[in-house]
Amino acid sequence: MSIRLIMAGYALSLIAAIVACSAIVRGRHVGRCLRWLIAALCSALVGLLLFAGQPYLPGLLTIVLANEAIMVAFVLLHQAVAATLDSPRRYLELGTVLISAQFLAFLYYTYAIPDMRARILVRTVAIAIQAAASALILFRHRDPALRHSVRVAGWAFVAFVLLQCSRLIATSIWMPMPNLLHLDPVQAFYAFFNFLLGLGCCFAVVWLALCAKRNDLQIRATTDDLSGLMNRRTFDEVLERELHRCERLNEPVSVLLIDLDHFKEINDNYGHQMGDEVIRRVSQLLCINTRAMDAVARYGGEEFAMILKGMQLHQAESIAERLRTQIEAMVGLPEPIRVTASIGIAVKGVGDTVTSIIHRSDKALYLSKRSGRNRVSAQYAYAEY
Repeated sequence: MSIRLIMAGYALSLIAAIVACSAIVRGRHVGRCLRWLIAALCSALVGLLLFAGQPYLPGLLTIVLANEAIMVAFVLLHQAVAATLDSPRRYLELGTVLISAQFLAFLYYTYAIPDMRARILVRTVAIAIQAAASALILFRHRDPALRHSVRVAGWAFVAFVLLQCSRLIATSIWMPMPNLLHLDPVQAFYAFFNFLLGLGCCFAVVWLALCAKRNDLQIRATTDDLSGLMNRRTFDEVLERELHRCERLNEPVSVLLIDLDHFKEINDNYGHQMGDEVIRRVSQLLCINTRAMDAVARYGGEEFAMILKGMQLHQAESIAERLRTQIEAMVGLPEPIRVTASIGIAVKGVGDTVTSIIHRSDKALYLSKRSGRNRVSAQYAYAEY
């Protein structure tokens, strides 16, 4: 059975994938992950074209280097996966060892002892190990936002590994024909599904990269870069949903506005880098001292906001007082710097909106400022839960 038709279709698919990935990189700035993938696709295309050169080109090109190019493609594909997930497990040494070992084995089984079966077995084992490494870092990834796309890509690589394992068994049982351009039915089956699943792994990585970029853009749109907390717009959206929920279930909710006292003096006397460090330190402190169900945001330059779900005024006052004392006791900054905070509290009243409850929190914060700063004040609604 001739494999040239399958190779032509595979080459066209690789070219289409290269063009598509190049367009995505230019248009959406997905980054280096797809650049690794483009390099992998180009390497696979080079290997395919060299392989198609039989019997017109020497065996060093059509056998040894063609298979090396395919092996390099899987190493580059693995780097695309690792870059997409920002994984520290690059296994670059493993890829280098596999490429080198396959190169030496192919030289030996092409020129010293020509053996088609041995070459197929060597290539199958090398590619299976590299694909298994890719599946390993995919299944070790724990980001819940990418769980579905990671699992799809992981199982695509697992399917490819299982195909290689079955090819090892089949090749050990049935002797392949000496000319791979005229395959027997067994090797033709594996050649076709190698092409199919190889492309499937590539497309799974493309989808994973796009999902990762979408998740990154969503995070950037909802969080403050300096503090890592949610930004003001996201906080207002969360607060609006929470007010509707509390209205429906007749539950309390408290809103805190926290403003760092005399923050401009820190920037003026110690520089904006020190001011940024204070913002980061206070942000970490607020996150540590709130429940997972609550919400914390950087609401302005040195102003923070918190939603305390299910809390009445006396509970919110207790938490606010604890936060105030911990901010005041914060250590690790240059000795003259003393950070304090004024806090305003409002508990949801009947018919409260985002604007009204924030307004009352702000009035309470102003009361703390006017009363000497570094204190907690509350603004009462006409009716509270």
